[in-house]
Amino acid sequence: MSARLVRYVPLEEYGLWRHLMETRHRRQVTLEGISQWLPEEDLVEASADLESDALEPVLRVRFEQPTATGLPVRVQRFFPVETYPEALDALLRHFRDVSHVLATPGYFVVVRRTADV
Repeated sequence: MSARLVRYVPLEEYGLWRHLMETRHRRQVTLEGISQWLPEEDLVEASADLESDALEPVLRVRFEQPTATGLPVRVQRFFPVETYPEALDALLRHFRDVSHVLATPGYFVVVRRTADV
């Protein structure tokens, strides 16, 4: 699948995200697999047990978005490395007053593909 079509969505947000994509944006959503994100520095310890095709290079992006009351809401998203600049630009168009974006390199480690489920 093209990296432009891949989305990494935290499990706790998946149901709501899928509903919005299918009803509001009229996009078909398929679950390709279940993965766990590891920061790049943690992967060194775990890499002996992993096959390279089970690793998907991804950047975790974090920032805070101030609400109307001034209280910050933490935002976290994951982007494939090869589409990061374009994806970040698209994401930030949905937010105002973002001052500091922290991008952490890491990998999604495939736990299981949906064909295996």
